[in-house]
Amino acid sequence: MIEKRFSQLLAAIACFAALTYLTQVTQAAFIELDPGSSGDPVILADLLNGQVEGVIVGDKSFSEFFYSTLPGDDMPAPEDINVFGFTDLDGNYGVRFHGAFRDRPGGGVSDALLEFTVEVTPEAQAQGYRISDAHLFVGGVGLGEDSEFFVDESFLQNNDTLNAFATTLGGPLETQLSDWVYFDELYTSLRVTKDILADAGDTNQSARATSIAQTFSQVQIPEPATLSLIALAVLGIAAGRREF
Repeated sequence: MIEKRFSQLLAAIACFAALTYLTQVTQAAFIELDPGSSGDPVILADLLNGQVEGVIVGDKSFSEFFYSTLPGDDMPAPEDINVFGFTDLDGNYGVRFHGAFRDRPGGGVSDALLEFTVEVTPEAQAQGYRISDAHLFVGGVGLGEDSEFFVDESFLQNNDTLNAFATTLGGPLETQLSDWVYFDELYTSLRVTKDILADAGDTNQSARATSIAQTFSQVQIPEPATLSLIALAVLGIAAGRREF
């Protein structure tokens, strides 16, 4: 009888351990997002606390998220930011961050730092695809007089930058709500840093944007076998010219 109860106890412990492990694996898994922005989003807070390891959108994966704001500023908390899949007009895949990125009138500026790693999925890498350029889009911008909203972006692997802004400082509204950059090198992954700054000044209207989107283009490099065929063709042409 004692041995039977002991066996039942061991079975229960094993079952509990297995369920705990499976729960942790499930929580830390990548989630595939609809690239058309029509599917359910992932909350940024879940990407920060490890509840979700990352997201996959088309042929790109996004992970290792980091988010920070200034103490007492008006930028949204991580639990108030939705992360959607996104596709631009050229069919490039990426993510869109939706939230109240803003600064209320009075006081100092509001600033947020957002980082993540983008990577070509293993399947696309095996086919020779590499990231060749990046695109930044800002939407839902609203400003009063003498106000500004900026998104400055940089990459750990190079010195390239992207900039989008709206400003009424010193005059009428000026905007550049999208930007892009073509890299000198091709990448399988990039570490992306966005600095999001808003300043409403002393007006009676918040400086804000509600959507910050990012896409990445890629090109396919020839496989080693293809490169060998190209080299042989070049050698054949050269040999033919010498004989001629």
